[in-house]
Amino acid sequence: MERTQRILDRFPSFYKTWDRNSLIFRMVSALGKRLDEGEKEPAAILRAHWVDTAFSDDLDKLGAMYNIARKNGETDPEYRNRLKRAIVELKGGGTISAVLSAVKMALGLPMDYPLELIENPPQGMYKEFVVRTGETWRLSTESVLDATSSITIRVETEDAKVTNPTLTNLDTEEVVTFKGVIRSVERLRIENGRAFLNDLEVTEKLSTNIKPKLLRKGTTWKYTEPLEAHIGVFNSAQFDHSVFAVGIPTVKIGFEWIAYQPATFEIRIPQDVVSRKGGISLVHEVVDSIKAAGVQAIIKIV
Repeated sequence: MERTQRILDRFPSFYKTWDRNSLIFRMVSALGKRLDEGEKEPAAILRAHWVDTAFSDDLDKLGAMYNIARKNGETDPEYRNRLKRAIVELKGGGTISAVLSAVKMALGLPMDYPLELIENPPQGMYKEFVVRTGETWRLSTESVLDATSSITIRVETEDAKVTNPTLTNLDTEEVVTFKGVIRSVERLRIENGRAFLNDLEVTEKLSTNIKPKLLRKGTTWKYTEPLEAHIGVFNSAQFDHSVFAVGIPTVKIGFEWIAYQPATFEIRIPQDVVSRKGGISLVHEVVDSIKAAGVQAIIKIV
């Protein structure tokens, strides 16, 4: 109608172009209508070339360029988001930016929404070993970093005790000795350079206040107590000066530390963002499709 009016305005008033029943008005109106429609067609063609503005068959044709067909019952907005995620995957690979962009598109979030991605997220670790004096074991942090550990020692053998138990890191030559007695009903905990026997602080009985260190490459540890020198050995011990292995107490030694998980990242998503049905499943599907092979992804709802 805009073009029609502009043409009519150019005629002299005696043509009575203001009369909608006149022949000249109807002729100019038909011509203007066609011109208006012709102007809209290029705009529609341009919109069909953009995934954000294309719809219906035009959107299907864009998907065909990437060999991504519409699923049964998939709406335009759902199909559009899947196409955009595919483009991000092709361009960005498994980078942090690409992963966050794909998750935001899957959840219908704006690109500036502050999602949090944590590389090598921390995880509490605990390993324990049941040993007798003189035995060794190997332990690593299972982390991208070295770590300091807290240590607990319990006597597993009933009605037994250990005296002056010692832990030695055979690789770093660190030695921690508790100069005292631990009975079967007690637990010694060494943490941050301090020692507690049950709830009683006994730090003064520690041989050192150095925090035991665990290495990511792994180290070998050894447990000893003074009893080891008197254990009976065939054809070498003296009468009345040896102790048979049957009576040697067993201890449980636990190590606890914080590990920063290798080849892992964690995405933290607010609960209200994934409130719709299937939201979290969609996020897992999207992240698994874009992350690098061998990398673990953790989706955490906060």
